[in-house]
Amino acid sequence: MKQVQRLIIALLVILPLIGKSQNPLQKTIDDVRLSKMVDGEHFGLQNLSLKDIQGSPYLDDQFVKGTITTTKGDKYVNIPMRYDQYQDELEIEKDGKAMVFTPKMVLKRAEFGDRVFTCAKYYFTANKTKEGYFEILADGNVRLLAQHTIKFFDKEKEKPYVDPKPARFDWPMEDFYIQVGAFPAQHVTKKKNLLGAFPKHKKEVAEYYKSNKLSPKDKEDLIKLVNYYNSLN
Repeated sequence: MKQVQRLIIALLVILPLIGKSQNPLQKTIDDVRLSKMVDGEHFGLQNLSLKDIQGSPYLDDQFVKGTITTTKGDKYVNIPMRYDQYQDELEIEKDGKAMVFTPKMVLKRAEFGDRVFTCAKYYFTANKTKEGYFEILADGNVRLLAQHTIKFFDKEKEKPYVDPKPARFDWPMEDFYIQVGAFPAQHVTKKKNLLGAFPKHKKEVAEYYKSNKLSPKDKEDLIKLVNYYNSLN
């Protein structure tokens, strides 16, 4: 808990200085703010809060203590964290309240439980990028990243002889991306764009893929392939 307090105090000291100068931190760090969801953010047409919705937006509801490393190399340990896969936000807990560390790109690495998250740019269209949180599944010169998402469904209207479904979070999904160095990550869904994402050793990678009968949609197969590629460098 002391580490969280130090993190927040450090930001509060830095922020006033940012407004008066062209400090490089202005582009990499903003503030720690209260989570809108914990404060009762509303969802859907019925303006429902989290307590009225079935399911959860979180990858894991419980906060788990871990370590945060920033892009500046600062490290904070024993920080309670959880990931909101609907809002794409990493929350930390202080005094029983969830707080969100923004902007995303200040986070280099967040390790909690058996998961490791990072923030990376990724292609969401052929030539446009966004920034988001990803779980690191395999690390090295090439990284395999998983993007976790979940959908929100509004409460259904009542119909004769049919029980309406409640407002809910459902359809959790895990999409896989390949990131080469600091370049934006590429979504891989088929054999062609998967094998094409590797910058070198294309023949060896293709042979390994074929001989091991791998699938571009299987997490464990993708981990094997990326780890194999990194072993060649």
